[in-house]
Amino acid sequence: MSRVTIRDVAELADVSVATVSAVINRNKYVSPELKRRVERAIDQLGYRRDLVARSLRIKETKTIGLIFTNITSPIWPPLVRAAQKVAQQAGFDTFLVTTDEDGEREKTSLSSLLAKQVDGILITPASSEGYEHIREASRSIPIIAIERKVPGVECVITNNGEITRQAVNHLIDHGYERIGLVTIPLLGSNIGERIEGYRRTLREHDLYDPDLVREADFVGDTAFDLALDLISIKGVDAIFTTSQSTAMGVLRAANQLGCRVPDDLALFGYDDVPWMEVVASPLSTIRQPAQEMATLATELLLERLEGREPSGAAMHMLESSLVIRCSCGCCE
Repeated sequence: MSRVTIRDVAELADVSVATVSAVINRNKYVSPELKRRVERAIDQLGYRRDLVARSLRIKETKTIGLIFTNITSPIWPPLVRAAQKVAQQAGFDTFLVTTDEDGEREKTSLSSLLAKQVDGILITPASSEGYEHIREASRSIPIIAIERKVPGVECVITNNGEITRQAVNHLIDHGYERIGLVTIPLLGSNIGERIEGYRRTLREHDLYDPDLVREADFVGDTAFDLALDLISIKGVDAIFTTSQSTAMGVLRAANQLGCRVPDDLALFGYDDVPWMEVVASPLSTIRQPAQEMATLATELLLERLEGREPSGAAMHMLESSLVIRCSCGCCE
């Protein structure tokens, strides 16, 4: 029989993992009703904290480090807020640092947080290479990776490849055949999975053309220049993008060329951010469960801080969803 975890208690009591942690640690006010529900669930399940693991962490600081790549993008603030909310409900403060996709800055930030003796870390890796510093740190304190995989480290990710397949198939089902790609650099597993999902799907339909693939930077300027070139290729009737910044660059290029979306060109984005709803032709896109990712990752980290080992696979996958609007030709 598997060990009872803090997540099992939370599910039975119908409360969050953070609430269970607060009741157990007695470090934050919890209403009498919620406290009774948690205690009742603990009794029913026979939950016992791992006191040996707990005793090895007597220098607990009640802090969690957050290492994220770029919080200026609209997709990141909700994720950060969700992680901080769960941590604070459990009585933990957070240290937030950003790396701007810089691997060396990530190493420095990780060392700094370890020096501050944070109890655990949530991280979105800045590079697809050189993960050893993250794996090494995970041998000292619990670390959960978000959005991008780190071999040997517990991760919370989304179904990048599968949801991209669905988006590209949606374009194909609408009759588009010359489907280009504008992508940000391959710095993490998430982008690689999206690119591969695009390629694999088009190959299945014998529609893949490597000449229709362009790699941009993160700010959209290069996406704009590359999209000008891509749209000018005769016969390109749709473009799929791997980020909201590249989608914006493509849209700017289409406007400058007098190319109407979706009449002359279909466009499919990634990440559902506010501006996509208010452009002249609202953008079809892929919505990632950012808040859910952060909530789950923080709850898992709290479980590890309770001394509980992963009960199943160290990779937890959530599902993104298609948001169909006018830019792919679905509006009258």
